[in-house]
Amino acid sequence: MRLDDRLLDFFNRPLMCIIAVADDRRRPSAGRGVGFHLLEDRETIDVVFSAWQWPRLEPCIQQTGRIAATFVSPSDYVSFQLKGTATMRDTERRDLDCADRFMASATEELESLGVPRRLIAPWLTAREARVARLAISEIYVQTPGPLAGMLAGEQSGASSR
Repeated sequence: MRLDDRLLDFFNRPLMCIIAVADDRRRPSAGRGVGFHLLEDRETIDVVFSAWQWPRLEPCIQQTGRIAATFVSPSDYVSFQLKGTATMRDTERRDLDCADRFMASATEELESLGVPRRLIAPWLTAREARVARLAISEIYVQTPGPLAGMLAGEQSGASSR
């Protein structure tokens, strides 16, 4: 599934990211993403996370090849969940730079909303950074409200009903 221009604009905002996976026995696990790269094809996204903080993510992705990543704008709770197949790839210097920018932007945004830095710091670390490459097959609206849970492309039809 291809990201449209509206979603590309969304991904330029300060965001938070939650990654959800399950192992081969369908036991769920979740963790926080600390960076991402949207690939030029608009159908793929690389998501950076800390294997030190979230040690179950990588093995689950390797076992099942599935991932869901939910991105949330802290200022207004606009949220989208991307689902699809995933593979792990080697972490590069640019991933660490991306994580640094993501964490700085998220920290600044949360601080502007009144969250003390001392509370934010434990949430965001790139220690033992790993990268999951997600081939997007589904995009869901997760913003609280009447459109939550709908496929992103279906929301315009729902609002006119």
